[in-house]
Amino acid sequence: MSRMKRKWALLLAILVCRAHAEPVPSAAVDELCRADSQVVDGACGTESDDWYVPTPPRAVSDEHRLVKDLASTYFSTDGVSCGSYSVRQYPFNKSVNDEDFPLTAFTDALSATLNETAELTSNVTIEQGNRLIVAPRVLLDYETRIAWFPEGVRIDQPGAIIQGSNAVVDTSSKEAEVTDVQFLLTDVSLRGTSKELEQNEEGTLTFTASDFTRCEPNNNGWRLSAGNLVVEKDAAFGTAKHAVLRFKSVPVFYSPYLKFPVGDERQSGFLFPNLAYSEEDGIDVSVPYYLNLAPNYDATVIPRHISKRGAGLEGEFRHKASWQESALSGVFLPKDNLFNGTLAKDDFAKLGGEAVLGPFESADRWLGAIDHRGRVGPFRTLIDYTAVSDSEFFHDLGSDLGISSRVELERKGEVQYATEFSPLGSLGQGFAGPGNLFVRLWAQRFQRLDGITRESYQRIPEVEATYTMGLPGAFEFSLGASYTEFDRDTQQLNGLDAVTGRRVHAEPRIRLPLSWPFGFMSLTAGLRHTQYELEQDPLAGGWQLADENPRRSIGLGSVDGGLFFERDLNWFGQNLVQTLEPRAYYLYQEFDDQSQLPRFDASSFTFGYSQLFRDNRFSGLDRIGDANQFSAGVTTRFLSAANGREHFRWSLGEIFYFEDRLVTLSGPPRGDDMHSTSAFATEVSTRLWGNWQFRGNLVWDAHDQQTDESGVALQYRRDNEHIVNLGFRRRRDQDIEQTDISVYWPLSRRFAVLGRWNYDLVSGRTIEGFGGIEYDDCCLRVRLMARRFLDSPSSRNLADVEADDGVFLQIVFKGLAGFGTKVESVLERGVRGYRSPQMRDYFNNRLN
Repeated sequence: MSRMKRKWALLLAILVCRAHAEPVPSAAVDELCRADSQVVDGACGTESDDWYVPTPPRAVSDEHRLVKDLASTYFSTDGVSCGSYSVRQYPFNKSVNDEDFPLTAFTDALSATLNETAELTSNVTIEQGNRLIVAPRVLLDYETRIAWFPEGVRIDQPGAIIQGSNAVVDTSSKEAEVTDVQFLLTDVSLRGTSKELEQNEEGTLTFTASDFTRCEPNNNGWRLSAGNLVVEKDAAFGTAKHAVLRFKSVPVFYSPYLKFPVGDERQSGFLFPNLAYSEEDGIDVSVPYYLNLAPNYDATVIPRHISKRGAGLEGEFRHKASWQESALSGVFLPKDNLFNGTLAKDDFAKLGGEAVLGPFESADRWLGAIDHRGRVGPFRTLIDYTAVSDSEFFHDLGSDLGISSRVELERKGEVQYATEFSPLGSLGQGFAGPGNLFVRLWAQRFQRLDGITRESYQRIPEVEATYTMGLPGAFEFSLGASYTEFDRDTQQLNGLDAVTGRRVHAEPRIRLPLSWPFGFMSLTAGLRHTQYELEQDPLAGGWQLADENPRRSIGLGSVDGGLFFERDLNWFGQNLVQTLEPRAYYLYQEFDDQSQLPRFDASSFTFGYSQLFRDNRFSGLDRIGDANQFSAGVTTRFLSAANGREHFRWSLGEIFYFEDRLVTLSGPPRGDDMHSTSAFATEVSTRLWGNWQFRGNLVWDAHDQQTDESGVALQYRRDNEHIVNLGFRRRRDQDIEQTDISVYWPLSRRFAVLGRWNYDLVSGRTIEGFGGIEYDDCCLRVRLMARRFLDSPSSRNLADVEADDGVFLQIVFKGLAGFGTKVESVLERGVRGYRSPQMRDYFNNRLN
């Protein structure tokens, strides 16, 4: 080390000791005296306190100069991604307290009066813990430990990089004042400018007359201007007073007080408002307030004002524990000015208005919902309950356009118990022990939203249990049992529809499963016994109950077997494994006349390849189909020899009937029940090449020489931003014949098109059509979309359904908030394969 550098190092060591009121090492003083024969605190010599005059400093290096654009200096991008801010490697853990470390200064030139002041000139670097301060010039006061940076300063510490043209810093605390500020909050990629900045001892930053954004440098797609901006250390939100949000340079929103996210932790406060407009409702504004009540529960309260309907309130409360997750939510809009409980005001006027229908009386609108999932030991609990004031609630007030066409709301609650007993091990070789027990107690009902006045049956309640155990050898025994009470309002219903009652069902089975490397076989025998206690509304007309306590016992037997063949092959240079999997299934099930039994939960399955191997052609337990039939099917697959990935799968099968089917949902057997064979059912799925996938199904009735059902779907999906879907489906029994085309595709780096056209060929009407354009950069996402859709697509007579039109705008200020979430929900539902960022992060619950 040169003599001059050695001398400066000794002087800095002495200054550091003085700044911390520590004794000056005598060795350092002696060496400095020998080097320059100067007086140091009376240790040698007798000259005055002005003992050292530095040589002219060198020019200020670029590292110590103020930069024109602080954010651009630290920002890096590859030109494709949004880029990021690069920070230096901090020497210590970010959680350390910088004031616990000594302050060390480096400079090219130093002049000082001991115990009073010091001036560090040219290329000044001050380090303390993780904090780094660089400046062209610094003045230090020993007594107050104040540092003044008259020519500007840059402060680099975990979470923030700050630059100003003038600054005063208390080196004994975190207090600082900086003027003409540029700042970069690195943890949240927030950048901005401010007239003045103050930092207190707790590390709270207060900015005066500031502008800030999360947009990348040189892009001010949005910015928030605030008269006063406060960011507390480790806070989840910053607070802004008199905040003005600007879209580009145009003011679009003002709030006297606003909280915005600056971290991942939760904190109580107002969230960004939601704003929407439609011709029907007018301006729709809601201002969420988030309540961080405890680490494991929180709430959100949302005042909402719809200019043409009125003011209301929405809310949600969530609780999470080790054994459960629950959410309660509700909506209340008193006296909706556009709805009287049955009719919208426009429809009321079309039907004659007050002259015909009397006064229009506004109705209260509400929603209540409970969502609960729990687990305690072997018990599981579930509650899924939603109720609304009227069938038009989701259409008028729902925030999700995707649910405006719901047919019904399910309300369900259940408790499950499942356990696995340990094998006894003492009942002989091959005996598997007492087995497994599953018990479920649940209740279910529905609220119709499609205008049909006939209620669905409600289960109040149902108890079901399944017990399985091993028997000697390879045999297995199972017993399934259930007890269910079915009820509904039977006024104005007739015949079987007016029947309510109880049902008890028991189903013991013995099964012999066998498996080998080349195939499998399963032999099953069982009994299905059902007993009812029925009641019929005494005012009901039509068919009358002949037996209030009918019962039914049906024996069954089945044999199910399959083989596995495979071979290696090479297709266009790719090693594949082709499988051939024939399967045969014989089912015998006794006939029992069930025409006098109710239909509480019975319905027919849609026929397809998977139905070839079911033991009942009806769902539910009120109809059990008689059968003497043989099913044959075959599946072939092409799999990657390297990783087993499926490239192609095709299945084909048919049922051969040895007897006519006599059991029907209602009425006598029809034509299909008399055929000796079923329709052909086939399915195909393949990844054609690259990102193309094809799926198709066909049900061909050889007797009628017609297609009962067909469908094809072709999808190209490279990622979440390159999606094309082409589809067609046809069902003869429901007179459905529809095409479906949807797309989400970038036109350039920032622009994309989105759209869907779902067209019904029978009625000649568009079920849903929307189209729009999206602008998306690292700062903003803007979507403009026009949409036309049928208000009740569940109706089969689409020619009579009224169509709704709308134009929707969505703006997302990335890193801040946005409005127009309805557009996102339409995309998720309408473009198969598309997932919004919120949906992709859905399971990252805020309570985690």
